[in-house]
Amino acid sequence: MKTKIARVRVRSLLGASLSAAVLLTSKQGLAQESINLPQPNQAVALGCVAVTAGDYPQVQLRRNFVDAFDKLDLKSNRWTPHYDAGYDDTAKRWLGYDWVVKRTLPGAQEQQIYVDPDYRGSTSAPLNLNPFTTSNGILTITADRIPPELKAALPGFQFMSGLLTTRKSFLQKYGYFEIRAKVPAGRNLLPAFWLLPFDKSWPPELDVFEAPGHEPDKIVTTVHWKEPSGQQKASGCRTVVPGFDKQFHRYGALWTPERVVYYLDRRPIAQIATPPGFDKPMYMIVNLAVGGTWVGRATDENPMPVKFEVDEISAYTLGEPDQCNVAANGVKTCQGN
Repeated sequence: MKTKIARVRVRSLLGASLSAAVLLTSKQGLAQESINLPQPNQAVALGCVAVTAGDYPQVQLRRNFVDAFDKLDLKSNRWTPHYDAGYDDTAKRWLGYDWVVKRTLPGAQEQQIYVDPDYRGSTSAPLNLNPFTTSNGILTITADRIPPELKAALPGFQFMSGLLTTRKSFLQKYGYFEIRAKVPAGRNLLPAFWLLPFDKSWPPELDVFEAPGHEPDKIVTTVHWKEPSGQQKASGCRTVVPGFDKQFHRYGALWTPERVVYYLDRRPIAQIATPPGFDKPMYMIVNLAVGGTWVGRATDENPMPVKFEVDEISAYTLGEPDQCNVAANGVKTCQGN
């Protein structure tokens, strides 16, 4: 697949208009109940392009989901610490209760395995490995080397890290998805915030942001889709964000039937026409990958541990906030436009 890339400097966007409803909370910066975002209105094609600074019309958004990470309870199903598994209706095959594909992407040759305190690896008892900590409203996802005494229980992996998804708690079709985070930088790292469809199909995939470690000071925003002919395609933009690992930023994507607009600190930075197949509810994923075909292989020389700090994750709808239903299994599904 060839990815079309546009480059844009953040400094050129500082004049972009931005307004938000003033709805203060006890936690500074907590996602607000209602916000207004500038939405570009020029013609857009099926290829990612940079958005220039301008006085764009405002679109009002209402919040459907927020986690400020005062705590993280993996028993509640609000966040699931691995990919989907069980019987895959799309692939028509059994993926196992805790098969390794729930905890890494073999096709990308990632070197980490995503763990949680209950994960047993190849043993019969939990390994008590916890890559997640919360303190003062900040979730920290830590990537590190696997301890020597546990390598036999996690064969084939050099590193362990964390991944969280909302697939068992929250889905949304269209709307605005946002993370406020301090993103780590470094060789062979790939921190990301992205969306996948509830029905286990791929593509589509919407990458709100990725920060490939071999491209310093750049974030990548991408969509993957399948043409009616069956051909798989992707298109993304690279945005220069100097020193993004030194401070918190908001990374967001506004997904509508007509276009996907990417935001940095709630200013539009790039957009693309909504590709085919982007018409089903998706869930959110946040993770910190180590190594792989894109970012290159990590070695013993890579500094570890590495921390991905997340202040909050939220989702907003363009319509009324009650366009949601809760299924018998507890999953909340919202219509975002």
